[in-house]
Amino acid sequence: MDSDTNVGGRDRLLRAVLAVVLTIVSVRWLRSGKRKRGLLAGVGALGLGFNASTGYCGFNDTFDIDTTSEPDDDDVFSPSDSDEEPATDDSADVSVDFAASDDAATTEVRANGTLTCAVCEDPIVPGERRGPNDEGAIVHESCE
Repeated sequence: MDSDTNVGGRDRLLRAVLAVVLTIVSVRWLRSGKRKRGLLAGVGALGLGFNASTGYCGFNDTFDIDTTSEPDDDDVFSPSDSDEEPATDDSADVSVDFAASDDAATTEVRANGTLTCAVCEDPIVPGERRGPNDEGAIVHESCE
């Protein structure tokens, strides 16, 4: 028996989902008295669970099928080997104007997702009470 992995990515995920489904089906059939069907579904669940957890399939090995080499397929059970960090651009600020006129105060939403008060220009944190003022800009409840 060759211990190389030949099941990868989406194939492993699909086998894990099918193992869970077959386990549920097996338990239901065993409870209803259909022992042969329940046993067969249980064996299938064990086989697919083994394939999903180890990344090895004997049938794939016999027929020289390797699903680990798909170019756009990420291995869903292994952590990413990439040491690269995603690029972020914190320099871009987005200004949102909720008022109809040009002379009204504006509320800023920064690129990192923080919302700033139009009056005191302090950040508005999630869960903090806020609302529009008379000009339509988002402000702290205490700044209204």
